[in-house]
Amino acid sequence: MKSLIKIIPLLLCSFYSIAQNQKPPVKFGDVPMEQLSMKTYQADTSASAVILTDYGESIIQYDQEDGFTLQFERLTRIKILTKDGLDWANFSIPLYHDGSKEEKVTVLKGITYNLENGKVSETKLKNDAVFKEKQDANIDITKVAMPNVKVGTVIELTYKVKSDFIFNFQDWEFQSTIPTLWSEYRARIPEYFTYDKYMQGYVKLVVNENSRQDGKITIVSKERSGYTTTVKTTFDTDEINFQENRFRWAAENIPAFKPEPFITTTRDYISKINFELVSTQYPNQPINRYMGSWEDINKQYAESSDFLVEVTGNGFLKRIVEDITAGKTTPEDKIGAITNYIKQNVVWDETSRRLISKSLKKVLEDKNGSSAEINLLIASMIEKADIKVSPVLLSTRDHGFLRETTPISSQFNYVICMATIGDKSMLLDGTEKLLPLGVLPERCLNGNGFVVSKEGYQWVKLQSAKSRTVVNADLSLDVSGDLKGKLRVDRAGYAALESRKKYLSNGEAEYVKGFLDSKPWEITKSEITNAKEINLPLKESYELTVNEHVVSTPDALYFNPIVLDRMDINPFRLETREYPVDYGNAFERIYTCRISIPEGYVVDELPKSKILTLPENSAKFTYSVNQAGNILSIVCNFQINQSLFSQIDYPNLREFYNQAVAKQAEQVVLKKKQ
Repeated sequence: MKSLIKIIPLLLCSFYSIAQNQKPPVKFGDVPMEQLSMKTYQADTSASAVILTDYGESIIQYDQEDGFTLQFERLTRIKILTKDGLDWANFSIPLYHDGSKEEKVTVLKGITYNLENGKVSETKLKNDAVFKEKQDANIDITKVAMPNVKVGTVIELTYKVKSDFIFNFQDWEFQSTIPTLWSEYRARIPEYFTYDKYMQGYVKLVVNENSRQDGKITIVSKERSGYTTTVKTTFDTDEINFQENRFRWAAENIPAFKPEPFITTTRDYISKINFELVSTQYPNQPINRYMGSWEDINKQYAESSDFLVEVTGNGFLKRIVEDITAGKTTPEDKIGAITNYIKQNVVWDETSRRLISKSLKKVLEDKNGSSAEINLLIASMIEKADIKVSPVLLSTRDHGFLRETTPISSQFNYVICMATIGDKSMLLDGTEKLLPLGVLPERCLNGNGFVVSKEGYQWVKLQSAKSRTVVNADLSLDVSGDLKGKLRVDRAGYAALESRKKYLSNGEAEYVKGFLDSKPWEITKSEITNAKEINLPLKESYELTVNEHVVSTPDALYFNPIVLDRMDINPFRLETREYPVDYGNAFERIYTCRISIPEGYVVDELPKSKILTLPENSAKFTYSVNQAGNILSIVCNFQINQSLFSQIDYPNLREFYNQAVAKQAEQVVLKKKQ
């Protein structure tokens, strides 16, 4: 038997033979009249569009010229129901490339169908509606804009992709953000390839089949022998028998995935099947492992010239570090000086990378770089200060959570670094200039990070200090219903980041205008401090009149004692939730207020005090209103003390919000003295 991975010279032909698969669930160009005449989707009348059928098949095939290649075919049919659904007429096909090799679209056809005066009108896709865009170093996007699309249109698109990258087996999403009537995926994989296949999401499959079929590759080669005048040609035929693993998965009547607040990315929770190449083993060849282990991945990055080697190299940084840290005596001060220097001198280009694409010297010269380039530069400079430091690979929240059971480096898309001082460690990122030292950007708060070192890898929790907003008000209520006095807002951590950005970008006048946010209040004086002192809370002070907050009647005054930062609605609207609540980080909102009530009025009703606590103090809410003479004192504290709540915890968390919102909605009633 000849090896399939050896190139056989003077090949005549080869045949890849296997029993025919069953027919696809739909045929391109055959759209039923009931789909064309559909006005709404009865199971979800709010749907702007509905996927009528989404069918795909991936096959690993062998031919003599290219060896094994991956063939992917897809047919999608969509009904547009409202104007909001018109965007579903635009498609994106990602294509991977590496060096001179690239995935190619070999077939692309599209038709839009419209029912006009009882007759079907067809408009075919033209070449000028297909174009390519570069997404990153390895991905190009073929974009398709379907023609003549309107409310009522049925869109049909089919395409084939040929790929040399066996590792890039197509994942399949059974669920979308609009309803799907039928979604089916098939795969045909020769026994030489082993993939890790794992399902995610909460949609139940109506078809989940797998079987093994006999397959055969026939290779015909020819050889010439003899002298110039007498040449003899002989033909040799080899047959290679193998087993092909066949899979078929399908789901029907799939509801739209509706993102709830506080998730990483919809890709983490939408129902889909994922593929990762574990190994290959061709006939008469040793096994070739791709997934490996976390130990292997650590070794790979530790020895990479674009990663850890770059940290320990770059001796030119030694002199720069000596100048930056001159006069600094503690490791913490040196780390702070180095990180601040990079933040002030190098701008993040807003690309997330796990390897550098240019030298660290070039990064300093250009004064810009990717996340990997900026943070490996910080790591290299900290190393030159004789402080232990390690790069940390992670997956950002929009990239999806990381599966520690699947040792694949493609799960990473970002790099930070970790400095170690004694038994303490500090996570560092230089891409956000307005975050304090040791506070990671929120995009990084996604499970655990993978620490790379020559001594071996470890996992580190990606978290930062609790974010906090404190509102303090000292107000006097007059008989006309106006509240006058002082209001102070202190913001720390992530609560300060966006405010600092707005203030430094737009100036104080625009910032104050944004603070009012169409409120009919009158601000006579404002002061913003610590805008650039990022290690301190951002402080805002206002002297103001709060108008239209109090309801006045001839005999009474009604008002809510929380004038700012009150929760009006519960963000969790669904009674049940099928995926976790992921805040990313803990936070706290504190509101305190003193209100002087006017002469001639007495308190008739006050909200009662309340304390709510979830198990293990994962969330806590306290509320109280007290009276001392003519002064009302209000204290409200809302805390989320852990970043992740499971689906099991969700009902309690939702009710926690319900009660907190209801309590904050209660009013104080003052009545005139009789």
